Amino acid sequence: MQSFGRVIELWRYPVSSMGGERLEQARLSPGGFEHDRLWGIVEAQSGEIAAPENRKPWRPLPNLHSRIGPDGIEVSDGDSAWLPVDSAEAAEMASRFLGFPAAFRPHLPYGSEAEGRIAPRYQRADIHLLTTASLRELGDLLGRPEEVQPRRFRPNIVVETDPEFTGLVEQRLIGRKLAIGDAIVTFSEPCARCTFTALAQGELAFMPAVLHKISQHGEGGFGALCTVDGEATLRVGDTIGFADR
Repeated sequence: MQSFGRVIELWRYPVSSMGGERLEQARLSPGGFEHDRLWGIVEAQSGEIAAPENRKPWRPLPNLHSRIGPDGIEVSDGDSAWLPVDSAEAAEMASRFLGFPAAFRPHLPYGSEAEGRIAPRYQRADIHLLTTASLRELGDLLGRPEEVQPRRFRPNIVVETDPEFTGLVEQRLIGRKLAIGDAIVTFSEPCARCTFTALAQGELAFMPAVLHKISQHGEGGFGALCTVDGEATLRVGDTIGFADR
C-alpha cells in the first residue's frame, strides 16, 4: 500500500461556525466524526442562522468555543467557565460576546424543519481533510505562512504528507481512496471556500488575501471533502495510505 502520510491533528466542531476542539483520537464512521456539528446558533428574535461569512455582526463567532463535556456540549468565550449549550447562561454569554441577542439550537437533518430546532445551512460532507502540503503551498503564495494555520480552514483531519506530495495535492486526488483502520475514506470533491477563511480567529488576522489566493490558484477549493465507508478509531500519529492501488 502506497503511503500518504500521518495524522497530526483531529478536530470536531460541536456547534457550527464556532471554534471546535482538538482531539487525540476520534471515532470515524459514515456521516463523519461523532458529535460533530450537532448544534447551531441563531439571532434570538428573528431566528436567523449564524452566517459569519456573509454578515459582519456574526464575524466574531469563530472565537467562541465548543466542546463535548461530561454531560454533553459545552460552550465558552475563553474567559468564563464552560456552560451547557442549552442553558440560559450560555445564551447570555453568547449574546454579550456578539453584542445582540443570540440563542443556541439543536440541529435537525439538512432540509428538515421543527419548532425550536434548526437545519444546517448546507449538506455537510462526512469529513473535511487538509494536508500540510496544501498549507505550505498557500503560505508560500501568500507570503505569510504564519497566517495559514488549520484553525482558519476548520478541517476534521490534518495529514502531514510524505515528501513526494507537494502543492495543492488534494485537488489531484479526487476519486482516490485512503485506508484508515477498517474505514475507507474517498476524496469526493475539493472543499469550496468562502470568506469564512478570511475571518480573524485567535492569533490569526482578518486577511481577505487568503481567499484571493485560493481563488487564483485552487479554483476556489482548498482541502477536500471526503466520504467514509466503514468505521475506525483514528488517532494522532496514525499512518495512512492509499487503498486503491
